[in-house]
Amino acid sequence: MVGLVLMAVVIVACYASVLSHLAARWSIEPNYSHGFLVPFVSVWLLWHRRGLVESVKAPMHGRWLGVALLVSSVVVRLVAAYCGFVLAEPVALILCIAGATALVGGFSALNWAWPAIVFLLFMIPLPGALASRLGGPLQHAATLGSTYVLQTLGIPAVASGNVICLTHGRIGVAEACNGLGMLTTFGAVTMAAVFLLKLSAWENACVLASSVGIAIVANIFRISATGVAQDLIGVEFAERFFHDFAGLVMVPLALLLLGVEVFLLAKLFPRMPAGPLVVVRQSARPATSARV
Repeated sequence: MVGLVLMAVVIVACYASVLSHLAARWSIEPNYSHGFLVPFVSVWLLWHRRGLVESVKAPMHGRWLGVALLVSSVVVRLVAAYCGFVLAEPVALILCIAGATALVGGFSALNWAWPAIVFLLFMIPLPGALASRLGGPLQHAATLGSTYVLQTLGIPAVASGNVICLTHGRIGVAEACNGLGMLTTFGAVTMAAVFLLKLSAWENACVLASSVGIAIVANIFRISATGVAQDLIGVEFAERFFHDFAGLVMVPLALLLLGVEVFLLAKLFPRMPAGPLVVVRQSARPATSARV
């Protein structure tokens, strides 16, 4: 533990510029504001798995992997600096953290810390090209889904591009409302839940895959609720108050849907108790009462 703390100080000093760049992106881009919480969640994952620290015993095997990861992090950072690809430097930071962990404690320490290290990937913003490719389809899906929900509720609504035309006004599904921020934030929450919940491999895959659909449904709920408020109460109320209020409800709604999914998986596919199957054979002869 002392070695980990000392190496952590050295890593923070070496990657101070990278951390400063990430903090600036988190503070000015709403889609990645959850990045401030990612390191704290990683530390909490380490604390949650603290029982595995006792398995780190001498002699420690696998320290060669730590050296390889540290060399890889240096190579990635040099390539990123040479090519001007800024977002590759946080990847080098994560490789450096993994290498330092393995160098101090070998395979056992890496087995303890790998969920927290992998979770740090969620603090890296998406590349601009990937974000733009995802933002357009998400924006269009949110517009069409919200229009369908409003029509189902009996509210006249027509989608024109990324604008929903209502009786008393319009709702513009702007780029900031495309749901990309909700997708990245809820993806991090779902990954943390997968690390904490004791589910099978296929159940974890189902939960991770469903996070995309749940994030889209939550964003559609936000836009649809704003449309209902605008039609029933007024345009000014919907724009000034209810739009932000519906945005606050998105994450609790998504967590509720995730909890329902985990509950249904537990009920539909219950786990069999571990251990050998014991068959009890009942005798066909009637029981005789003992004589006094």
